[in-house]
Amino acid sequence: MKRTAILVWFVAVVGAGPNALAWGPHPNITRAAQEVLPEREKAAAYFGGEWKRLHDLYCGMPDFSGRTFGDFFPDDFLIFPEVPRSISHSAPAVSQAYVPFFRRALQALRTESPQNAARWLGSLLHFVEDSGAPPHAAAIEGELHKRLENWLDSKAISIAGYTPQLLGRDEQTALAAFLKRMDDLVAYAKTRAGKIRDHVASLPAREDHLLILECANESARVCADVLHTLFTIAPLDPPWKPTLAGTVRWPADAPLPGHPARVILLGTPFSTLTDSDGVWGLRNVPVGRQQIAVSRIGAGTTIGRSASVALPPTDPPGNLVRNPDFKLSWVTNGVPDHWRAITGQKDLKGWWSDSIRITSNLVYRVGVAGAGPGVKVGVWWRPGPNERGGSTNVIWSPETAERELQPMTTATYAQMLVVTDKPLANAVRRVWLVPKDER
Repeated sequence: MKRTAILVWFVAVVGAGPNALAWGPHPNITRAAQEVLPEREKAAAYFGGEWKRLHDLYCGMPDFSGRTFGDFFPDDFLIFPEVPRSISHSAPAVSQAYVPFFRRALQALRTESPQNAARWLGSLLHFVEDSGAPPHAAAIEGELHKRLENWLDSKAISIAGYTPQLLGRDEQTALAAFLKRMDDLVAYAKTRAGKIRDHVASLPAREDHLLILECANESARVCADVLHTLFTIAPLDPPWKPTLAGTVRWPADAPLPGHPARVILLGTPFSTLTDSDGVWGLRNVPVGRQQIAVSRIGAGTTIGRSASVALPPTDPPGNLVRNPDFKLSWVTNGVPDHWRAITGQKDLKGWWSDSIRITSNLVYRVGVAGAGPGVKVGVWWRPGPNERGGSTNVIWSPETAERELQPMTTATYAQMLVVTDKPLANAVRRVWLVPKDER
């Protein structure tokens, strides 16, 4: 999927009006905040085209957890050591996102490229904006939730004339003020939700409501305060120059050719993505001692001291499973990245992979190597990355290492399952899911 197509798709989902599943005006709220920043011209020059993508695309990423974008995985900007699993976007649980995402966005501004920093800013802004959505603040679900976050004229969102407030000149002071600002935002939106919920619930058809617009504008003010504060603590000083840099090459036939590789400094909180050409860089990080892990879909993970590497193909080539040999455990020590314990399944104990984008009319080679005694493997076809509907196509004891399977017709994603009571790396050596025509 090309970037223009991604933008059209994103806007269609989060700005679709009364049937949308998200706080519809995310792009408008972010844009309104950007427009009042005293640093807006400097930021536009520093981020280049990423400054526009911050409101067009990146501020919506948490609503796409588990999905595959055309040129990166949103989860690479949502899951990290401080946040090893997804966080709810509604109060009170959303407050768990405030500190780690504020710190991670600040870290990205200090250490990563403008492109990657913009993506981390987008993740942070999303949680800020969701906190100001009336149904999120009041924990209202169902059809009323959709109405209370989308029945407004998003084009009317504006905080023109607002002067962003500096929350602090250092991280500790800014964080304390940020948490207070977020408490006030949730209370602001919750109060307005209480005033209008019965009225909106009784309406027979869509009607834009000014109190919902007020919440969107207040969310924009908080976003402006946050951006102004971050840009003060971590000034945008072009040109951006890395102090540790390298290049990653991957097999030419690896899936998702536009996707970058992920680079991690093991034993530290620092990570980044390459650009589409495999070039990466970090600044303001320790240099010279730590091991560097490099991973990418459809390529083997490398761990070593070199900043420039050539990733080998997976075995078999074209594997769509991320971290299929469980070599990388950075997010949570001892738990392979892109895998998690099976939950919510009465008769299953073990592990399942991240969601994998698939095409229902293809046949897939699904397999496992090195399975221990009693281990079973399988694949779960899903209509969406986080939807429980659908069925487990098959779970089998892997006397036969590989099977050819076709998804159910409604499936768009798959998850690999390893059924075991052992740590994943002790149960099997590697797994794969490859389109049948890939060799």
